[in-house]
Amino acid sequence: MEYLKLAGPSHAPPGFSLVPLNSTSVRASWQFPPPDSIHRIIKGFKLLHRIKGSSDPLTVMTIGINSTLSTDVTGLRKYTKYEFQVLAFSSVGNGPSSVKEVRTNEDAPSAPAF
Repeated sequence: MEYLKLAGPSHAPPGFSLVPLNSTSVRASWQFPPPDSIHRIIKGFKLLHRIKGSSDPLTVMTIGINSTLSTDVTGLRKYTKYEFQVLAFSSVGNGPSSVKEVRTNEDAPSAPAF
């Protein structure tokens, strides 16, 4: 007798990219996983991040399926390296994640004092 195992998506969202927008924000974007890897209806995506090498817990943003496939993450530290992950999830679980690193931009120089 065979049993059907319920599982979340079996592939991470492809096309995951990170672009620093300024010294405190990053734009993350991704695509839908391939149809043959979904297994159940995708409910949304989770974007996780933390400072690279930190033992701090991951910050998790849940993005609904009816949203865009990109989001801006704000409130980050200036000129700091972060690790980001994105994964798709269904009603039965999370899929695997893609991991990327990005550094926020340096701050613009301040005006000279007179």
